[in-house]
Amino acid sequence: TISENIVLNGVSYGNSIDKSFTSQGEVIQRIMSIATTFTGIFDTAAADDRGTVVDDDWCYFRITNLDDTNFITLRLYNGTDSQFFKLESGESFFLMSPDIDIDASGTTFNAFADITRIAADADTAACDVEVLMITA
Repeated sequence: TISENIVLNGVSYGNSIDKSFTSQGEVIQRIMSIATTFTGIFDTAAADDRGTVVDDDWCYFRITNLDDTNFITLRLYNGTDSQFFKLESGESFFLMSPDIDIDASGTTFNAFADITRIAADADTAACDVEVLMITA
């Protein structure tokens, strides 16, 4: 369930959205430390292996920056290109699909490619993050 509840000038905004996954094969949840150099969180591949999730089984990914001060830079890599996201302290990032397309010019869609690696880099000092991954 994703729920937003915002009150601005006495007016309530937001919504609640439910998404159910009917056939979970694996749940990976951990708290890990992210160094000030890119730290691998996990890789995807065609076959299950240690530190790897099967890209075709991807259901849900969430990472939350647990640090109270520093941001992290999240890197999604598709085997060729990387896309970067800034997660301030206390912020979360969600993905329900491993498919991304990265275009440097930002004007052309090429083709989706599976994320092959997710890594993060802490800004000033090491940050703890919580990672939750669900596969089919």
